[in-house]
Amino acid sequence: MRSDTADKILERLKKGGCVSGEEMARQLGISRAAVWKAVRSLRARGFAVSGEGSRGYALEACRPPRAANIRAVTRVKAPLFLFDSVPSTNDVALKLLQEGCPHLTCVAANRQSAGRGRLERKFYSPPGTGVYMSVALRGIKSFSDLLVVTPAAAVAAKRAIEERFAVQTQIKWVNDLYLQGKKVCGILTQSLTEKDGSIRGAVVGIGINVSGQMPPELQEKARSLKPDGASEKQRDALIGAVLTRLEEVCRELSSRKFMDEYRACSCVLGRQVGFERGGMEYRGVAESIDDDGALYVRAGAELIKINSGEISLSFPAGQGG
Repeated sequence: MRSDTADKILERLKKGGCVSGEEMARQLGISRAAVWKAVRSLRARGFAVSGEGSRGYALEACRPPRAANIRAVTRVKAPLFLFDSVPSTNDVALKLLQEGCPHLTCVAANRQSAGRGRLERKFYSPPGTGVYMSVALRGIKSFSDLLVVTPAAAVAAKRAIEERFAVQTQIKWVNDLYLQGKKVCGILTQSLTEKDGSIRGAVVGIGINVSGQMPPELQEKARSLKPDGASEKQRDALIGAVLTRLEEVCRELSSRKFMDEYRACSCVLGRQVGFERGGMEYRGVAESIDDDGALYVRAGAELIKINSGEISLSFPAGQGG
């Protein structure tokens, strides 16, 4: 996509209002497909362009200042899509992955209207308080490596949080970060395969409660990194730090180098956990986590391997971070 076409469309959108793709195509003497490519190029440059061609496009906000904040703290040069609001950043990133986007393409939003975690649980995503981002990962060599994308992302998010906010979080198997016994970050990984069964890539969604207070129904389970507030620039810097750390751990998927850190930061190992298997409820002590991310729980005389699923864990006051 030639940048002059995208710039012309940007100038039109800056005039305000909603304009259809058909109208812009007619005004510029280009195809509607070219308009869509230009809009996609603008979004990758950090402009929040809402809408679709049939209903019309509108410029919600000029986002390059935020993009610059993110770029200032990361060496990752992949496209960065910033939105004011989307239903789910994972859905946008999955579509980009299907279209062949580069490795580490990032989608971030100020708000999600339908943010979700594992098992389709709703993820609290209010505007102006959190980091809601999804990153497309390519070059995953095997399904074995795919198994550890979530643990890798947990380590990356933990490193980034420590770097930008100077707090130590712990990892609750398999995909959550906890601070002082309450959840501050959730991770959702989704993958795409080709028709021949090979791996096209994965999207890792990372939601971090950065600032503000949780609603009453979540206050016993979740908290933010800075309840007294954090600036937009601080949240942007955290996005950049997460991207940098993701790039690091993605290079270690095959070697599993990051798994030692994952285990060392676990708030599960040595603790009693509850889980369900085959319709039966079990309780036992979490003994170890292997290099593929599987959890081993000692339940009586039996050592049970858990590859996926949910575990319950009670945090005594003051424990967990």
